[in-house]
Amino acid sequence: MFGSKFAMPALAIAVLGLVAVPVTIALDDSPDYDLVSIEGEVTEFACCDEESDDDCNLSDERAGSFMLETRDGELIQVKFGPWWYWLTQEVTVRDVVGVGDRVNVTGELAEEDDQTVLEAWHIENLDTGEEITIKVEGRPPWAGGPIKLGIEPWPLPKEED
Repeated sequence: MFGSKFAMPALAIAVLGLVAVPVTIALDDSPDYDLVSIEGEVTEFACCDEESDDDCNLSDERAGSFMLETRDGELIQVKFGPWWYWLTQEVTVRDVVGVGDRVNVTGELAEEDDQTVLEAWHIENLDTGEEITIKVEGRPPWAGGPIKLGIEPWPLPKEED
């Protein structure tokens, strides 16, 4: 049926096809991000790390999230990364967003401890037009922890009252 002059090229194509399939699968192994955009008003800033939950002054630099009230009255906690990351940044979320501002937040929506949480990737202040990009695909910019970002000594000493 098949002549010998077609057998070798057919075998070569079959082998290359089998080799190419795993490579294609490996290259298409990127995570799927389900990003949503939600508009609302910032009602307050909050701390969202274990070390500062009990004694966090919501006006201090340790805030790592804010509460967003949507038009239908739903409250969503918008997390924008650990507070210590923002110590290394020239512009922070607090520079772009304030309590009472209307914002559009794009990020990943999840449920945590009976609360809707939006892990922010991008925040746009609809009142001022200012924007801040917090993360993009891949690892967040704070990956590796505070010491890798040059925040030393870690942990930061607490101020005594």
